[in-house]
Amino acid sequence: MEQTFSPPFWHPAHAGAFILDWDGVLADTRLDFSALRRKYFGEKIVPLTEAAALLPEPTRSEAGAEIRRIEMEGADRAVPVEGAKDLLSWLGDAGRPWAVASRNCRDAILLAAERCGITLPPVLLSREDPHVKPAPEALALAAKKMKVPLADCVMVGDFIYDLLGARRAAIRAVLVQREKMEWTHLADVAWPTVREFVESLVHPSPLIPWEYHDLAEKHGTEHLEAAARNVYRLNGADGTFRRALALAGLGALRFAVSEDAKLGINDWKDSSLPAQAIDMPLSVLLQDVMTTRWPCVRIVVPDVADRVVEVPPLNGSELESFLLRSL
Repeated sequence: MEQTFSPPFWHPAHAGAFILDWDGVLADTRLDFSALRRKYFGEKIVPLTEAAALLPEPTRSEAGAEIRRIEMEGADRAVPVEGAKDLLSWLGDAGRPWAVASRNCRDAILLAAERCGITLPPVLLSREDPHVKPAPEALALAAKKMKVPLADCVMVGDFIYDLLGARRAAIRAVLVQREKMEWTHLADVAWPTVREFVESLVHPSPLIPWEYHDLAEKHGTEHLEAAARNVYRLNGADGTFRRALALAGLGALRFAVSEDAKLGINDWKDSSLPAQAIDMPLSVLLQDVMTTRWPCVRIVVPDVADRVVEVPPLNGSELESFLLRSL
C-alpha cells in the first residue's frame, strides 16, 4: 500500500512493519494481577517483574513464581481477541512483517497461541529476551530482527508500557481494547477495539501524529498543512538551535541549514546538550535531536520549487507570530 498522505499526516496502514503486544491485542487471557499487586506492592501500578526483582528473598522468588503462575493459568484459558485474526489476515494480505513484543513469559505466549489457534511470527520477544517494554531497546530489537527501520514501525498495544515504549523509541503508537482509554494522551491514535482498528486499516484516512495533537487543537489542521509546505532557512547565528526547536514545536517540518553552520558555545550554554555537541555541524545535530521529538522533521536542501522562508533572529512570542505570518 503506497503512502498517500503528506507529512505530518499519517495512518498505521502505511507503516512498514507492525510490533504487536500479545496479551490484550491478539490473545485474551483475562490476566488479573490485582491480588498480587495488593499483596506485594500496595496495589500500586508498577512494572511487576522489575518491581519483583527488587524485593528481598524469599519474597522475590515467591512473587516471580506467582506472576508466572497467573500468566500460565491465563494462557490455558486464552481465546483470540475479537478482530485479532482479521488483523493478522490484513497484515498478511498487505505483505506487512509483524512481530510480537510482550512482557509475558515465552511459555505463556506459546500456550496461549496454541489455545487461540494463532500462528506466531518469526520474531517473538518475551521477557526472557534482553530488553522488555517499556525499554525502547525492545522495539529496536524487534525492528532489527524484522529487517525494517525502527522509524517505519508502529507499536500496537493495550497498556501503558506499550505506549511508553513507543514514545521512548520515537515511533507511532496505536492504543486498542481500552474502553476507558486511560492513556490516550500517550497514543498517536486510539480505537476502542481491535475490530475497529482493522476497519480503519482497510479504509485509512489522514491522522494527526501525537506530537501535533495540541497544536492542531489550537490552530487547526490547516496550520499543519501550511507549515509543512515551507522550508525554513536557518542562518547559523547565536540562538539558531533554540529557534529551530521552537519552530519545530510550532509545526515547521523542513529546515535548511548551511553546511558550515555549527553549534556555537552560547547556544550550547543555553541548552541541555552534552559537551560533545559543541562545534558540531548544526544540520547533523538538529536532525538527531529533533527526530526523537518530532519524527517528521527533516533537514533538507531546498528544491527550486520550494517556498523558502528566511528565519530572522526572533524568540518567544515574536517567533510564533513570525511563523503564523509565514503560512
